[in-house]
Amino acid sequence: MATIWLVTDPGDRSLALRVMHDSFGSGSNGPTLFRHGCEIMAKLAPHRNVITFHDSGKVSGREYCVLQYVEGLNLREMNVREDPMLEEILSDMIIDLCAGLVHLHGQGIMHLDLKPENLIISRGGILYLCDFDTAQAIPDTPTKFDRKSGTPLYMAPEVVNGWRFDQRADVYSFGVTVYEMLTQLKPFEGQTSKEKLTNQLNPKYLIRKPRKFNPNIPALLEELILKCLEFVPEKRYLTMGMVARDLYKVMGVH
Repeated sequence: MATIWLVTDPGDRSLALRVMHDSFGSGSNGPTLFRHGCEIMAKLAPHRNVITFHDSGKVSGREYCVLQYVEGLNLREMNVREDPMLEEILSDMIIDLCAGLVHLHGQGIMHLDLKPENLIISRGGILYLCDFDTAQAIPDTPTKFDRKSGTPLYMAPEVVNGWRFDQRADVYSFGVTVYEMLTQLKPFEGQTSKEKLTNQLNPKYLIRKPRKFNPNIPALLEELILKCLEFVPEKRYLTMGMVARDLYKVMGVH
Protein backbone atom coordinates (compact mmCIF):
# COMPACT_ATOMS: atom_id res chain seq x y z
CA MET A 1 0.00 0.00 0.00
CA ALA A 2 2.62 2.56 1.09
CA THR A 3 6.21 3.16 2.18
CA ILE A 4 6.99 4.91 5.47
CA TRP A 5 9.85 7.41 5.65
CA LEU A 6 11.29 9.14 8.69
CA VAL A 7 11.44 12.90 8.02
CA THR A 8 11.92 16.12 9.97
CA ASP A 9 9.96 19.34 9.68
CA PRO A 10 11.45 22.88 9.75
CA GLY A 11 11.25 22.79 13.53
CA ASP A 12 13.42 19.64 13.59
CA ARG A 13 10.48 17.51 14.74
CA SER A 14 10.58 13.86 13.64
CA LEU A 15 7.54 12.74 11.65
CA ALA A 16 6.48 9.69 9.65
CA LEU A 17 5.86 10.32 5.93
CA ARG A 18 3.60 7.66 4.42
CA VAL A 19 3.90 7.68 0.62
CA MET A 20 1.50 5.63 -1.46
CA HIS A 21 3.03 3.18 -3.91
CA ASP A 22 2.78 4.14 -7.58
CA SER A 23 2.43 0.54 -8.79
CA PHE A 24 -1.34 0.11 -8.38
CA GLY A 25 -3.19 -1.19 -11.44
CA SER A 26 -6.12 0.66 -12.96
CA GLY A 27 -8.64 -1.57 -11.17
CA SER A 28 -6.98 -1.41 -7.74
CA ASN A 29 -8.79 0.14 -4.81
CA GLY A 30 -5.48 0.94 -3.12
CA PRO A 31 -5.53 4.70 -3.84
CA THR A 32 -9.15 4.95 -2.67
CA LEU A 33 -8.32 3.16 0.59
CA PHE A 34 -5.27 5.36 1.14
CA ARG A 35 -7.28 8.56 0.72
CA HIS A 36 -10.07 7.15 2.85
CA GLY A 37 -7.66 6.43 5.69
CA CYS A 38 -6.35 10.01 5.54
CA GLU A 39 -9.89 11.39 5.67
CA ILE A 40 -10.75 9.26 8.69
CA MET A 41 -7.62 10.22 10.61
CA ALA A 42 -8.05 13.92 9.84
CA LYS A 43 -11.40 13.86 11.66
CA LEU A 44 -10.14 12.15 14.82
CA ALA A 45 -9.47 14.10 18.00
CA PRO A 46 -6.01 13.42 19.49
CA HIS A 47 -5.52 10.50 21.88
CA ARG A 48 -2.39 9.04 23.48
CA ASN A 49 -3.12 5.58 22.02
CA VAL A 50 -3.96 6.61 18.45
CA ILE A 51 -1.38 7.76 15.89
CA THR A 52 -1.80 11.49 15.24
CA PHE A 53 -2.51 12.74 11.72
CA HIS A 54 -0.79 15.98 10.64
CA ASP A 55 -1.30 16.51 6.91
CA SER A 56 -1.85 14.89 3.51
CA GLY A 57 -1.41 15.87 -0.11
CA LYS A 58 0.02 14.96 -3.50
CA VAL A 59 3.45 15.64 -5.00
CA SER A 60 4.54 14.57 -8.48
CA GLY A 61 1.53 12.29 -8.73
CA ARG A 62 2.32 10.50 -5.46
CA GLU A 63 -0.15 10.82 -2.59
CA TYR A 64 1.21 11.09 0.92
CA CYS A 65 0.22 11.69 4.51
CA VAL A 66 2.26 13.01 7.42
CA LEU A 67 1.81 11.20 10.73
CA GLN A 68 3.19 11.18 14.24
CA TYR A 69 6.49 9.31 14.36
CA VAL A 70 6.73 6.62 17.02
CA GLU A 71 10.12 5.04 17.56
CA GLY A 72 9.39 1.37 18.13
CA LEU A 73 8.08 -1.82 16.55
CA ASN A 74 4.67 -3.22 15.76
CA LEU A 75 3.39 -5.99 18.00
CA ARG A 76 3.96 -8.69 15.37
CA GLU A 77 7.62 -7.73 15.06
CA MET A 78 8.04 -7.75 18.83
CA ASN A 79 6.49 -11.21 19.04
CA VAL A 80 8.77 -12.57 16.31
CA ARG A 81 11.82 -11.16 18.11
CA GLU A 82 10.51 -12.46 21.44
CA ASP A 83 11.15 -9.00 22.85
CA PRO A 84 11.63 -9.29 26.64
CA MET A 85 9.74 -6.00 27.14
CA LEU A 86 6.46 -7.65 26.08
CA GLU A 87 6.03 -9.56 29.32
CA GLU A 88 6.74 -6.45 31.38
CA ILE A 89 4.16 -4.25 29.62
CA LEU A 90 1.52 -6.85 28.68
CA SER A 91 -1.16 -5.50 31.03
CA ASP A 92 -0.45 -1.93 29.95
CA MET A 93 -0.75 -2.88 26.26
CA ILE A 94 -4.17 -4.47 26.79
CA ILE A 95 -5.38 -1.38 28.66
CA ASP A 96 -3.90 0.94 25.99
CA LEU A 97 -5.53 -1.02 23.18
CA CYS A 98 -8.90 -0.88 24.90
CA ALA A 99 -8.53 2.86 25.57
CA GLY A 100 -7.63 3.56 21.94
CA LEU A 101 -10.69 1.68 20.70
CA VAL A 102 -12.96 3.37 23.23
CA HIS A 103 -11.75 6.73 21.91
CA LEU A 104 -12.17 5.65 18.30
CA HIS A 105 -15.72 4.42 18.87
CA GLY A 106 -16.47 7.60 20.79
CA GLN A 107 -15.54 9.48 17.61
CA GLY A 108 -18.07 7.37 15.69
CA ILE A 109 -15.47 5.22 13.90
CA MET A 110 -14.88 1.44 13.87
CA HIS A 111 -11.37 0.31 12.89
CA LEU A 112 -12.14 -3.05 11.20
CA ASP A 113 -8.48 -4.06 10.75
CA LEU A 114 -7.32 -4.65 14.27
CA LYS A 115 -4.29 -6.96 14.32
CA PRO A 116 -0.72 -6.99 15.73
CA GLU A 117 0.72 -5.36 12.61
CA ASN A 118 -1.44 -2.29 13.23
CA LEU A 119 -0.36 -1.84 16.85
CA ILE A 120 2.88 0.09 17.32
CA ILE A 121 4.68 -0.17 20.65
CA SER A 122 6.97 2.74 21.50
CA ARG A 123 10.30 2.31 23.25
CA GLY A 124 8.56 3.65 26.32
CA GLY A 125 5.97 0.87 26.18
CA ILE A 126 2.99 2.91 24.95
CA LEU A 127 0.68 1.24 22.41
CA TYR A 128 -0.57 3.20 19.38
CA LEU A 129 -3.38 2.15 17.07
CA CYS A 130 -2.67 2.90 13.41
CA ASP A 131 -3.76 2.21 9.79
CA PHE A 132 -7.30 3.46 9.25
CA ASP A 133 -7.55 2.68 5.53
CA THR A 134 -10.46 0.27 6.00
CA ALA A 135 -12.18 2.05 8.91
CA GLN A 136 -15.86 2.95 8.64
CA ALA A 137 -18.35 5.18 10.41
CA ILE A 138 -20.33 3.26 13.03
CA PRO A 139 -23.84 2.67 11.64
CA ASP A 140 -27.00 3.28 13.64
CA THR A 141 -27.96 -0.35 13.07
CA PRO A 142 -25.92 -3.32 11.78
CA THR A 143 -25.20 -2.66 8.12
CA LYS A 144 -23.84 -4.64 5.18
CA PHE A 145 -20.89 -2.81 3.67
CA ASP A 146 -19.80 -3.03 0.04
CA ARG A 147 -16.39 -4.53 0.77
CA LYS A 148 -14.88 -6.75 3.41
CA SER A 149 -12.29 -5.10 5.61
CA GLY A 150 -9.46 -6.51 7.64
CA THR A 151 -7.55 -9.77 8.00
CA PRO A 152 -9.81 -12.87 8.13
CA LEU A 153 -8.36 -14.54 11.24
CA TYR A 154 -8.90 -11.31 13.20
CA MET A 155 -12.27 -10.48 11.67
CA ALA A 156 -15.67 -11.15 13.18
CA PRO A 157 -17.64 -13.99 11.50
CA GLU A 158 -20.32 -11.58 10.32
CA VAL A 159 -17.70 -9.49 8.51
CA VAL A 160 -16.01 -12.50 6.87
CA ASN A 161 -19.40 -13.83 5.77
CA GLY A 162 -20.50 -10.52 4.30
CA TRP A 163 -23.39 -10.12 6.72
CA ARG A 164 -24.54 -6.94 8.46
CA PHE A 165 -22.28 -5.69 11.23
CA ASP A 166 -21.52 -2.78 13.53
CA GLN A 167 -18.93 -1.79 16.16
CA ARG A 168 -19.18 -5.23 17.76
CA ALA A 169 -16.91 -6.42 14.95
CA ASP A 170 -14.11 -4.44 16.66
CA VAL A 171 -15.07 -5.99 20.01
CA TYR A 172 -14.52 -9.42 18.45
CA SER A 173 -11.16 -8.40 16.94
CA PHE A 174 -10.12 -7.02 20.33
CA GLY A 175 -10.89 -10.44 21.81
CA VAL A 176 -8.80 -12.26 19.20
CA THR A 177 -5.87 -9.87 19.64
CA VAL A 178 -5.87 -10.02 23.45
CA TYR A 179 -6.24 -13.82 23.41
CA GLU A 180 -3.16 -14.01 21.20
CA MET A 181 -1.27 -11.50 23.37
CA LEU A 182 -1.81 -13.66 26.42
CA THR A 183 -1.31 -17.14 24.93
CA GLN A 184 0.73 -16.62 21.72
CA LEU A 185 -1.99 -18.68 20.02
CA LYS A 186 -5.08 -17.99 17.93
CA PRO A 187 -8.37 -18.87 19.64
CA PHE A 188 -9.12 -21.37 16.86
CA GLU A 189 -7.37 -24.69 16.39
CA GLY A 190 -5.91 -25.71 13.05
CA GLN A 191 -2.66 -26.65 11.34
CA THR A 192 -3.24 -24.09 8.58
CA SER A 193 -4.89 -20.70 8.30
CA LYS A 194 -7.69 -22.33 6.32
CA GLU A 195 -8.39 -24.85 9.10
CA LYS A 196 -8.36 -22.10 11.72
CA LEU A 197 -10.75 -19.98 9.66
CA THR A 198 -13.09 -22.96 9.19
CA ASN A 199 -13.32 -23.34 12.97
CA GLN A 200 -13.69 -19.60 13.43
CA LEU A 201 -16.73 -19.56 11.11
CA ASN A 202 -18.35 -22.60 12.72
CA PRO A 203 -21.03 -21.36 15.17
CA LYS A 204 -20.79 -24.64 17.11
CA TYR A 205 -17.02 -24.48 17.58
CA LEU A 206 -16.00 -24.20 21.24
CA ILE A 207 -13.13 -21.77 21.66
CA ARG A 208 -10.31 -23.11 23.80
CA LYS A 209 -10.17 -21.30 27.13
CA PRO A 210 -7.03 -19.14 27.29
CA ARG A 211 -6.26 -20.20 30.88
CA LYS A 212 -5.55 -23.67 29.46
CA PHE A 213 -2.41 -22.20 27.89
CA ASN A 214 -1.65 -19.48 30.41
CA PRO A 215 -2.92 -20.23 33.95
CA ASN A 216 -1.75 -16.79 35.09
CA ILE A 217 -4.67 -15.17 33.27
CA PRO A 218 -7.27 -14.04 35.84
CA ALA A 219 -10.53 -16.00 35.56
CA LEU A 220 -12.53 -12.78 35.11
CA LEU A 221 -10.26 -11.67 32.27
CA GLU A 222 -10.80 -15.03 30.58
CA GLU A 223 -14.56 -14.51 30.86
CA LEU A 224 -14.21 -11.05 29.31
CA ILE A 225 -12.17 -12.37 26.37
CA LEU A 226 -14.60 -15.21 25.69
CA LYS A 227 -17.53 -12.80 25.78
CA CYS A 228 -15.80 -10.63 23.17
CA LEU A 229 -15.35 -13.76 21.03
CA GLU A 230 -18.98 -14.85 21.01
CA PHE A 231 -20.01 -15.96 17.50
CA VAL A 232 -23.34 -14.14 17.73
CA PRO A 233 -22.80 -10.35 17.97
CA GLU A 234 -25.75 -9.90 20.33
CA LYS A 235 -23.94 -12.04 22.92
CA ARG A 236 -20.84 -9.84 22.87
CA TYR A 237 -20.31 -6.54 24.62
CA LEU A 238 -22.29 -3.86 22.80
CA THR A 239 -19.55 -1.24 23.01
CA MET A 240 -15.85 -0.98 23.82
CA GLY A 241 -16.87 1.29 26.68
CA MET A 242 -18.57 -1.71 28.30
CA VAL A 243 -15.45 -3.78 27.68
CA ALA A 244 -13.37 -1.07 29.35
CA ARG A 245 -15.68 -1.00 32.38
CA ASP A 246 -15.11 -4.71 33.07
CA LEU A 247 -11.47 -4.72 31.99
CA TYR A 248 -10.54 -1.91 34.35
CA LYS A 249 -12.17 -3.79 37.24
CA VAL A 250 -10.22 -6.94 36.41
CA MET A 251 -6.92 -5.06 35.96
CA GLY A 252 -7.40 -2.84 39.00
CA VAL A 253 -7.47 0.39 36.99
CA HIS A 254 -9.14 3.36 38.69
